[in-house]
Amino acid sequence: MKSSEKKQSVSASFRCGVCGQEASLVTLVPAGQADPRLTPETANIPPGISMILSDTPCLSINGGPVSYTAGLLSDEKVQLVKDALLAQNAAQLYAIDYEFAPFYCPECDCCYCKIHYPSYAVFDDGSFDCNKGTCPKGHKRTLTD
Repeated sequence: MKSSEKKQSVSASFRCGVCGQEASLVTLVPAGQADPRLTPETANIPPGISMILSDTPCLSINGGPVSYTAGLLSDEKVQLVKDALLAQNAAQLYAIDYEFAPFYCPECDCCYCKIHYPSYAVFDDGSFDCNKGTCPKGHKRTLTD
């Protein structure tokens, strides 16, 4: 690829197994590009925040019980994530790293939106520790750590 060519992001949309609405949109963002979850930037966030992880590829997870951006993806993980997104396979994404699919319940083998997969933050000595959630069938798990 020519250095002037821009690498393309890869996205996959996952649907809620209860209501059929979009559970999450997951985007593999190449280095040097803005996080689509944070663009267009709004007046209430500092300018440039969408480019905070721009020197490395990142994974933008928008929707589901937790929306966030995972950074510092290794070259090996980038290809695995790309393959999972192209296949629209949440189980494959979860197998790479459970934090890459917080909208997915491995026990149900199903995706859920934030309404059907409520989450809550856990604090340890006043500091954030992790996000946990419970799927509609009662399966509890750590979503992000």
